[in-house]
Amino acid sequence: MSSSEQTARRLASYPSPPTSPPAAPTSPDTGRLTKNRTYLNGAIAAQAYLKRTRTAMCTHGQCRPGMLREQLQHLSAHAFPPAFIKGFVDAIDAYVSMSLGGRDVDPQTWDVLAAIERRGYGQ
Repeated sequence: MSSSEQTARRLASYPSPPTSPPAAPTSPDTGRLTKNRTYLNGAIAAQAYLKRTRTAMCTHGQCRPGMLREQLQHLSAHAFPPAFIKGFVDAIDAYVSMSLGGRDVDPQTWDVLAAIERRGYGQ
């Protein structure tokens, strides 16, 4: 075995050093969804509200006026944290924007967290 073959064999016998994963971007405008649980719970509560409202519309053919205002007053009166209310309002805004943009958004199957992430909310 030549000396170059021995060197190649010796180098090949050692494991390669582990490669570190690429660093996650730290910029606040990366479009990543917030990890603030309170905000996310507010967004999920908005989806539940939309599900109830859509069910009522399908059942009764109409929606009682002022339902959204009542829901927001309820959240404020029961001292829900501002981050929860922000998540709730951002999700409603995403839903309205998508609907006004011509999309038929079904609250039953809508991925609310993906929608608010795409819109850049919660950062």
